[in-house]
Amino acid sequence: MNKILAFMIILFLVADAKAKSWPLQSADRIIRGEVVDEKNEPIPGVSVRLLGSAQGTVTDEKGKFSLSVAAEKDSLQFSFIGYKNKTIKVGRLQELKVKLEPDEENKLNEVTVVGYGTQKKISVTGSLSSISVKEIQRVSTPALSNAIAGKLPGIITRQASGEPGYDAAQVYIRGLSTFGNNAPLILIDGVERDMNNINAQEIESFTILKDASATAVYGVRGANGVILISTKRGVTGKPAVTFRTEAAALHALRLPEYINGQQYASLMNEARVFSGEQPRWSAEELEKFGNGSDPYLYPNSNWTDAVLKRDTWQTINNLSVTGGNEIIKYYTNVGYTLQNGIYKQDATNKFNTNANIKRYNFRSNVDLNLSKSLTMQLGLGGIIQNGNYPGFSAPDIFQSLKVISPIAFPVTNPDGTPGGAQTFVGWNPWGRVSQSGYSTQDRSTLQGTFAARWDMSELVTKGLSLRGLFSYDRYSQTNNVRIKEFEVKRYLGKDPDTGEDLYSAPFREEKPLGYFTENGSNRAIYMETQLNYERSFEKHNLTSMVLFNQRDYVDLTAGNSVSNLPFRRMGLAGRVTYNYDNRYLAEVNFGYNGSENFPKGKRFGFFPAFSAGWVVSNEKFWNVPSISNLKIRASFGKVGNDQINQRFLFLSTVKTLGQSYPFGPDQQLFYGMEENQIGNQDVTWERATKRNLGLDLGFFDDKITIQVDAFDEDRTGILLQRQTVPYVTGFFPWSIPYGNIGAIKNKGIDGLIEMRNTTSGGFFYSLRGNFTFAKNTIIENDEPTRRYSYLSGKGLPLNQNFAFISEGLFQSDEDIATSPKQSFSIPRPGDVKYKDINGDGIIDSYDQIPVGYPRLPQMTFGFGGTISYKSFDFSLYFTGAAKSSIFLSGTSMWPFYDGLGVNNVLTEYYNNRWTPENRDGEYPAIDVGNNPNNFLNSTTWMKNGNYLRLRNLEIGYTLPQRLSGRIGVSSLRFFVNGMNLYTWDHIKIIDPESNDGTGGYPLQRSFNAGLQIDFK
Repeated sequence: MNKILAFMIILFLVADAKAKSWPLQSADRIIRGEVVDEKNEPIPGVSVRLLGSAQGTVTDEKGKFSLSVAAEKDSLQFSFIGYKNKTIKVGRLQELKVKLEPDEENKLNEVTVVGYGTQKKISVTGSLSSISVKEIQRVSTPALSNAIAGKLPGIITRQASGEPGYDAAQVYIRGLSTFGNNAPLILIDGVERDMNNINAQEIESFTILKDASATAVYGVRGANGVILISTKRGVTGKPAVTFRTEAAALHALRLPEYINGQQYASLMNEARVFSGEQPRWSAEELEKFGNGSDPYLYPNSNWTDAVLKRDTWQTINNLSVTGGNEIIKYYTNVGYTLQNGIYKQDATNKFNTNANIKRYNFRSNVDLNLSKSLTMQLGLGGIIQNGNYPGFSAPDIFQSLKVISPIAFPVTNPDGTPGGAQTFVGWNPWGRVSQSGYSTQDRSTLQGTFAARWDMSELVTKGLSLRGLFSYDRYSQTNNVRIKEFEVKRYLGKDPDTGEDLYSAPFREEKPLGYFTENGSNRAIYMETQLNYERSFEKHNLTSMVLFNQRDYVDLTAGNSVSNLPFRRMGLAGRVTYNYDNRYLAEVNFGYNGSENFPKGKRFGFFPAFSAGWVVSNEKFWNVPSISNLKIRASFGKVGNDQINQRFLFLSTVKTLGQSYPFGPDQQLFYGMEENQIGNQDVTWERATKRNLGLDLGFFDDKITIQVDAFDEDRTGILLQRQTVPYVTGFFPWSIPYGNIGAIKNKGIDGLIEMRNTTSGGFFYSLRGNFTFAKNTIIENDEPTRRYSYLSGKGLPLNQNFAFISEGLFQSDEDIATSPKQSFSIPRPGDVKYKDINGDGIIDSYDQIPVGYPRLPQMTFGFGGTISYKSFDFSLYFTGAAKSSIFLSGTSMWPFYDGLGVNNVLTEYYNNRWTPENRDGEYPAIDVGNNPNNFLNSTTWMKNGNYLRLRNLEIGYTLPQRLSGRIGVSSLRFFVNGMNLYTWDHIKIIDPESNDGTGGYPLQRSFNAGLQIDFK
């Protein structure tokens, strides 16, 4: 790739130096001209294309253009948003003046993607949001879910890890509404697929469906919202080749910072002295920990530095070809993505232990016009991903960083083997990363889609068409695991007589690389048949659709016969829309479908939705020129969710190897039979009743647009295991039946404002901002009656934190004596003081109350924009979240939790702990071990999870047409961009999107450079 970059730079320099001296080919001539509007004012940014080829240009800030043509029979097509296309035959003309006419009809006919089809934007009454592909491409990431964060109203995301292959963000539409699976349905070209496996370059459109009117056609799968992704298809014209390559330097953000060996040993002494014991280490020994004079007996291991590197890299490359004629159109793309990890390696290894992924993407979409009325589509996609990882997983590696102290043992012994001790055998972080073997993960996905459309307008009636779709997807994964156990022994020093290094007997012997495989595969078959009708009668516009579909999914390597049974869905969907004079809009949607996972009589359900709209700005009485569009929308409907993560809960099962009892003189163990699952014949899917009220506004010919939606949802019938069955009934906890008894209410508002304009001087700007606020409330969770009402989860958000309220730290024995009794341990000065919630004078478990916010933000937002002038463009975008809390608790924030001298300690705790000299400390005083009073879930450890992030910034330069044409390309653009450039937050030591705790594999900042070439 570096050679390609160098080659293109050379071409650019040569072209720039000789642009004026290179003669044109004798067959070519230059056509120059100007494009103006109905007021004879120049229009910058007009697309000028040579018909039948990929050659083209755009007008400059004065509406001027120049283009090379080869023959008099050639024609130029001029196109610009909001104006009618115009085609002019070149002939012998040398200069042109082209006037474009406003296209009001085209504006009315602009379509958007909806469930199972497309719909005119003007007639949409449901709630949906879309994003341009250019916005997605500005974020350089292999996982598409990370590119949409903060970019769409209604989307809430959180990325907790940056590990290659496992860095996808959680994605939710309008927050959480159920105790179980809240993930939206994701459809790529109409088929349920993973969006994190495709490249942004393959995407044509990205739309989310949010309310019942938009999702009712998906029935039992529509309650969590739907994401629709369409891949690119061919266009008429000569083959157009586009090559895009980019490479990024990645910088790990907020690696864990632990105290050094001398600080750690001093902290041990501090704990013992504070507890009335003698110091563990002498002044001389503390000095040795600090000066490194005896690094093996008095180690100072910086585990973060030994295991992790801050900088790595990635590259994303795509090559596409598109073109066609009136009979066949095609689009083909191949992509290659490489992302490296941040683990350091041992150069003596003959195998790679760093994390990385290599992904190869292929997609081919072909459209055939078999006749005037019959068309066919064929789509093929292939994704091959190879991953490489250390012998231990990322959670295990980062846990060892939190557990092993800097003085536990050295990174390596004098003989190069990993340092170790009798406790935590095999937990050496460096050993886990570089001396424990490796694993490879090979994933292959094949996607095939066939569709056909028959226009029956002439055969039956105008506007009637029949469409069918069939898809076959197959996925397979093979993990080759080559785990190795390294030798663990402790260095004891040198023999005083011989000077030879002495070691303990090995606590664990070294073993060679092992080998075993893990395999998984599945396949999915999907079919749908769709009848469409679209007709206009003067001012009356009517569309209708009825669709039958079914899906058959099989886990081919299931661990048992029940899991191997096919997962099947089948159903009908329908839609009718009515539009009178583009003023009064009405729509009815329904889904009637079900699943084999439910008992007979409960498998199918009916999910209707109704919506209406009024385009006030199209009324004759409307006379507000500045407001070009005003539409009011409202919808009401029911949708379902069958993602219960349990199979056949209506069946009762018996466990033959149940509870065991010893009998006889030898106390031989005998197993009995027990109830394993008690079936519920009434179990079925969840139901969501959704309401939505929306407003669309456009100002100054839609140069400013606003979209606002208020929504409300009642989710009922949520599947829960009964919580009110007492143990005295004799039921085992795991056998208590499930029921559709849960209920949650979710409501909020989301909105978008956008400003787009191109000035007469050719300056283009686009400013965009969006926000989403979604708050849920538990109505019913079947919990037992609590002793105090504030201990109940009812009336609170999902995943609400319960914790003790900290009232600071005890400052003296007198402070302790005059405070409520703390029942967890005998408190000392420096311990956490808790608030007595129930006023009984005792701090116990009844004094926990709801605090803060859930981990998933209730509000997300984003804002930014793009400006361009002549060949330069610049864009930046900020994202953020609010109403979120995170708990910095657990290992490395709770020192010596597993005993004195065990567990690493974060600098955050060390610098802000309470001591007699630092009574304003934020965290409690050190103790010799697990302190039951301090190490509780309390507001001491709770942090504000709100943040604002400079998500991405991009600067681009497009080579002028006069230069790019000389080197045989129609367009050449250089760009540099960055992701996660800066974050403002309250946490500082771990990323604000991290899970509760003390962090894991960090997110990364990227500095990315690339180029895109469009060949003639």
